[in-house]
Amino acid sequence: MITPKQAAINKVKALLTTFFTDQQLSKILDAMAEDIYAKKPFKESFDTLIASGILTQSQMAILAKVGSGSQNDSGATSEVPLTKARAVLLRRFEPYYNNMSKTILAMRSNRKAKADCFNQVYVMVNKYLTKANVTPVLTEIKSSLTSKEWQSMRTHGSALFLWSRYGL
Repeated sequence: MITPKQAAINKVKALLTTFFTDQQLSKILDAMAEDIYAKKPFKESFDTLIASGILTQSQMAILAKVGSGSQNDSGATSEVPLTKARAVLLRRFEPYYNNMSKTILAMRSNRKAKADCFNQVYVMVNKYLTKANVTPVLTEIKSSLTSKEWQSMRTHGSALFLWSRYGL
């Protein structure tokens, strides 16, 4: 039987990204569940989530290449594509994170075990990750980028997001 956590990992890899390993996604989901349980706001949680996955050298190289495709006039690399993608992800995912937080707060008020709360986070992530929910997020990321930034993101960051699955 597949656990709710493994189902969420499978959904992330099928619909959103293959950038992270199963182990990294497991750590990220655990960190998110912990942050929700601790009542941390999404913006505070977001940046620590990716760090909790502890990126490999090859993953860091991919991120550097995505940024390097966006050089300014002096030739310095820019993190603009990643910054723009982050802004879209924050804006799009925050309302859902807040809904999860309300559910977990209610569960805590009803004295549910921490493990049950974490399990509910995994269930809610799994339910949220649908093509209908992911498509507008990826479309908005693409539209927020200049053509040069998009080319860099598409070329070097194909593992970051599953663009081709959505015709992008």
